[in-house]
Amino acid sequence: MPSEPAPGITDLLGGATSDGGSPLRLSFSRVDTYRQCPLKYRYRYVDLLAERPSPHLSFGSSIHAALEVFWDRKLPHPPPREALLAALYERWDSSGFAETDREEQVRFYRHAQEVLAAYHRRFADVTLTPVAVEQWFRLPLPDDVEVVGAIDLVEPTPAGGLGVVDWKTNRRAKTREEVAGSLQLAIYALAVEHLWGQPPEWVALDFVVPGVRVTVPRDRIDADAARRAIGEVAAAVRAGTFTPRPSPLCDWCDFRAECPAFAGEGPDVAGTAVNELRRLRRRQARDAERAATLERIIAERLGEAALTDLD
Repeated sequence: MPSEPAPGITDLLGGATSDGGSPLRLSFSRVDTYRQCPLKYRYRYVDLLAERPSPHLSFGSSIHAALEVFWDRKLPHPPPREALLAALYERWDSSGFAETDREEQVRFYRHAQEVLAAYHRRFADVTLTPVAVEQWFRLPLPDDVEVVGAIDLVEPTPAGGLGVVDWKTNRRAKTREEVAGSLQLAIYALAVEHLWGQPPEWVALDFVVPGVRVTVPRDRIDADAARRAIGEVAAAVRAGTFTPRPSPLCDWCDFRAECPAFAGEGPDVAGTAVNELRRLRRRQARDAERAATLERIIAERLGEAALTDLD
């Protein structure tokens, strides 16, 4: 799934995530992160601590970018395979390979070529003009909550309805039961109804690596459960509840060094103080970057206004 769009002025000022007159802005990634570990949510979305890019994330974002080019067309016939591979070359994300050797990046790139070549074989004969590609949405919910995101692909159905597709680069496809229980697809179903005035006929996860699309009808999606999950996370975030939730996933967490759950068996006042100091320094650097960005935006806007006055 693509990353969230770059922040605008409102985001930089904090209005998009505060409750001081603006909705609490969530996304599937934010809700999923909180449910995985509330403290990870705080480190990632409140403190904005930096995370290390990884080869797998770069691989996934590159595949998504190439598929976006493949489907973002006005004609029903897909482009040739060469065009899809050219899109991969042009949009290849190398940020996750900064700490690896060149051979590792080449290995991932060749694998991405193979995956996209197989994907093209699957859809080379499909005549379809998408309704939307990378469709951005803002979904208002009760209690002054707003869920934002982008849907990979919205397809027209033969009956005149809509179908939702999300691309995944997992090595293993999920079962139909797992797809039916996807919070992400439930959010997308609600978003489609909000944008187009009708619920989708079906939702699907397309597992690009194994080449499997798992589709479930809309009536198997529990929208009420999704609303409850979002509401529970929103209430906890507003309450400032960010208790760490250790799990096997902690071994891969970029914030493990800052997490008090791994500070030792007993109280580690010095370690906690050092971690807090690191957090504050990172936040200070983030605030300085925000201020510089705001100054640049304001200067550009003032410059444009001055030119307009001269005209």
